[in-house]
Amino acid sequence: MNNLISVITPAEKNENYLNIALESLKKQTYTNFEVLILHSDISALKEVVDDVYLDDDRYTFVETPAEVNVGAARNAGIEEAKGDYIYFLDSDDYISENMLQLLSDNIGEFPMIRGRMKSTDFSSSSVIILPGTNKIKMYSNRRYNLIRNNSAINFLISKEVLDRTKLRFSEEFKTYSDLTFMLPLLEEIQMVPYVYEAIYFRRRRNDPINHPSLRQSPVEQLTHDLFGIYNQLRTEDLSEEAQRFLDNKLLNFYRKRLVVEFKDDSTIDQYFDGLVESIRKIDPERLENKDFILKNDVRAIKSNKKSTFRKLSNFHHLLRDIKRGIASKKGRKELLYKRVFKNMDFKDNLVVFESFQGKSYSDSPKYIYQYMLENKKDYKFVWVMNKPVNIPGKPETVKRFSLKYYYYLARAKYVVSNVRMPNSYIKRDNQIYLQTWHGTPLKRLAGDMADVHMPGTNSARYKRNFNRETDKWDYLIAPNQYSSDIFRRAFWFNNTILQTGYPRNDILTNDNDSETIKRLKWRLYLPTNKKIILYAPTWRDDEYYKVGKYRFDLNLDLHRMKEKFGDEYIILLRMHYVVASNIDLTDLEGFAYDVSSYSDISELYLMSDMLITDYSSVFFDYANLRRPILFYTYDIEKYQGQLRGFYIDMEKELPGPLLMNNDDVIDAIENIDSVSEKYSDRYDAFYERFCSWDDGRSSEKVVDAVFEK
Repeated sequence: MNNLISVITPAEKNENYLNIALESLKKQTYTNFEVLILHSDISALKEVVDDVYLDDDRYTFVETPAEVNVGAARNAGIEEAKGDYIYFLDSDDYISENMLQLLSDNIGEFPMIRGRMKSTDFSSSSVIILPGTNKIKMYSNRRYNLIRNNSAINFLISKEVLDRTKLRFSEEFKTYSDLTFMLPLLEEIQMVPYVYEAIYFRRRRNDPINHPSLRQSPVEQLTHDLFGIYNQLRTEDLSEEAQRFLDNKLLNFYRKRLVVEFKDDSTIDQYFDGLVESIRKIDPERLENKDFILKNDVRAIKSNKKSTFRKLSNFHHLLRDIKRGIASKKGRKELLYKRVFKNMDFKDNLVVFESFQGKSYSDSPKYIYQYMLENKKDYKFVWVMNKPVNIPGKPETVKRFSLKYYYYLARAKYVVSNVRMPNSYIKRDNQIYLQTWHGTPLKRLAGDMADVHMPGTNSARYKRNFNRETDKWDYLIAPNQYSSDIFRRAFWFNNTILQTGYPRNDILTNDNDSETIKRLKWRLYLPTNKKIILYAPTWRDDEYYKVGKYRFDLNLDLHRMKEKFGDEYIILLRMHYVVASNIDLTDLEGFAYDVSSYSDISELYLMSDMLITDYSSVFFDYANLRRPILFYTYDIEKYQGQLRGFYIDMEKELPGPLLMNNDDVIDAIENIDSVSEKYSDRYDAFYERFCSWDDGRSSEKVVDAVFEK
């Protein structure tokens, strides 16, 4: 076959991906095609499209009205198409270079053919061609399985069939509109070949909050559209296979999406009337092999008795919770938390503190607590601590995920944490959640990250869970205006930002004196006659043992440093709290000290005369002391380019030099006075931008803003 194929590609809101889709077309071994690119602002679109496509007559730009749904854009493409066959390619996806050739070679006399689909996070450079198995499967009675993903993409379709049947996409619905095109088409076409080697790569969208795909639309949108399309298509004129497909589509959506929404039974009011209209059309035979809970739900919906359904739904959720709860010890605790503790009255004067998931008594929660201990004596305090620690004031301490933990988490009026709470945490109405966070961001955060490289982490799920967490925050502390602006955007945060500076930095202003520093050194049995270098690197997202356990390769030559500086300096090694590596300090006794388990890094700042770090946010806090900072950034190209990316220009804005190897580090320490002089003006500007809010009164300001007088 050498017929003309019209490739229809709506590009609205996918401009950043379009060149990759077009590149995959340019590489096609089958060259007799035209591409119809649809967008509401053609001139603006051409600004981002590579010149090679602007100069190729096969690529045509078709203007559509603004804000039309994708179905309307595809319809416009069908009207403009000159080809013998139609092929839909989404502009954020791409296809293997033999895709059109394989489909055209195998379609024969059939009016439609389909290839295989794979989801991916990767660019077009990752496209592979399978060995030539030429494996083809024919779909007839089960042909509706080809649209289980609700999509018209990766079908090569005869234009003659579309002209004859006048089939078009529904323009009314934003999501699921492909079903209004594909289901009647499959009613018309009884046999569809499927080619295993013809691979369509569907981009897995990683930002369901800021840039969701249609599949990631809010459940309200999905429900409205599915109900509308189901009621429009579900007629007695459909074949038994099509009716079964639609019925199962609706039932599966109810079980997987709406049932979850109904955990909050107030949402039932929003969906119940639509459910009744749709569920009543379902063939009773579809329920024969379903579980008794679904059967009872359907029976109650069909009866149109909302109060009865609400009671039944709540009872079924109780049964589900009990079933999950009794399966594990942790599950039983969570069951009591959700079903018992959360229904008990608040303790209005109770505050739960947690720092780094209960790993330490530290950071801003510590300093807020210490201020309240002296100035808010009517409050009672609980600290989440995984290991026993002596805490001033002798508060109640509970282990994370213990029964007491859930009890106090449910009953406390106030929750204070510096990292995310577990997904099982349910914020009660009128409970106040103060999120202190734990650093000024250098590395991109949450919504600003294109991809998440942490082990076992799906980017979209990570961002969705993070967004659910930040929705619970009532207050968020910002250390400077720079952070305040980033937090508002990257955390999708719409509540109160406290522009107070970090409470954990109060000590750097209030206790920066020789007696305090000497006392802190004695506590760690450190020599008081030597200067201290603090080495505090961050972790690498892609270097790990397992989920949540990261390794760190110490690229600092400590033996050489000891030989060079051992008479004048000692070095403290402070790894990030997620790093699980043990540091080998053999033959380094008396020079190198592993202080990774020391709870309060602010006290380590006070003790030290110089900081060496990399991409950790510690240097923003350390700059309060105006002491030298060196940046050992041996892997900066990888870290900045592949993993996170930075908010600031490290080469132009940091208050110290970027050092690439051990020779650079040795030389900088040896000439620290001249290094400090060289960077003094930049240090002043850095201090003004990032440290000016830290005045020693941050804890006081936070407590006054959050806690009742």
